[in-house]
Amino acid sequence: MSFWGRQRAVGLDIGAGVVRALVLEGAPERARITGTGAVPIAPGSGDTTMAQAIHTALARARADGEPVVAAVGGPDVVVRQLTLPGVPRDRVLQVLELQHREFGLLPPSEGLLDAQILRRSKGECLVLVVSAPKPVVEGRIRLLERAAVKLRTLDVEALAVLNATLHLARLDPRELLVTLDLREERAILCLLSERGPVVVRYLEVGGHADVAAPAARAPLTAPGENVDAGQAVEAYRGTVRRIADEIRTSLAFYRSEYDRESLPRYLLSGWLPVRQLNRWLTDELRLESPFEVIDPFRAAPMTAAQGATDASAGPEFVQAFGLALRAL
Repeated sequence: MSFWGRQRAVGLDIGAGVVRALVLEGAPERARITGTGAVPIAPGSGDTTMAQAIHTALARARADGEPVVAAVGGPDVVVRQLTLPGVPRDRVLQVLELQHREFGLLPPSEGLLDAQILRRSKGECLVLVVSAPKPVVEGRIRLLERAAVKLRTLDVEALAVLNATLHLARLDPRELLVTLDLREERAILCLLSERGPVVVRYLEVGGHADVAAPAARAPLTAPGENVDAGQAVEAYRGTVRRIADEIRTSLAFYRSEYDRESLPRYLLSGWLPVRQLNRWLTDELRLESPFEVIDPFRAAPMTAAQGATDASAGPEFVQAFGLALRAL
């Protein structure tokens, strides 16, 4: 969308614990952040509370009433990179629906299917496929309608994270991307290289669930603030060990099946409530250097008006940033 000649897009990240909105203006390679908003949500909140949080986050970002790019996600949303015969563009979805069992996709009666052609070569077609349960998609659309928000595009969480990471990190062709986006309720792990496909895994570990237990005697800090390490150390070290095990196993599989040569590059984004998180992950994986933290506010210029940017803005806005990029 363009206002007075300015290209403008709004990314809306609806998490289980927080709603975040981010506004971008300009061309993709020269995008400026002009507003953000974040509103925490209590666990178990209903649609009415969620809808109000969406409205408030957009108002804080000075984007109320504008169409948004939102996303669906979760372990039931399937992301696949597939090689098909060189079928015509208008028959790709038909082929995928007919062979959904073979490709590990949801049947047409249960899921909604979309595909993007990445590359064509002689006799072959490389496609990125998304298959999402109908209730997940329909539920997200109903929530946005309840919040009186116009949907511009519905994306996938993991692909929004990858979109932001590739834009901000400038991946070298000889690197194997290992990106971890830690959210309040779970983590998203993505692996990608030029020699292999996109691999997405949801890890059922997250900031709120594992920090809240040892911090039960003290209020949990708002997203973007730091939890005292002494309160969270035992539970969070266990969380870090589980995450490290998942990364180690997933990377070993990727390298054995797709890419033995590329050098892994470790990137971290999302809600990082414990100061020692990066160091703990680095130690558990025995890396020579810590994860690179992906923060849109360090890479993109910010020209927000007073009061239009959330004070705690940082790497937890990566998904909202990636969603907004889709519309520029």
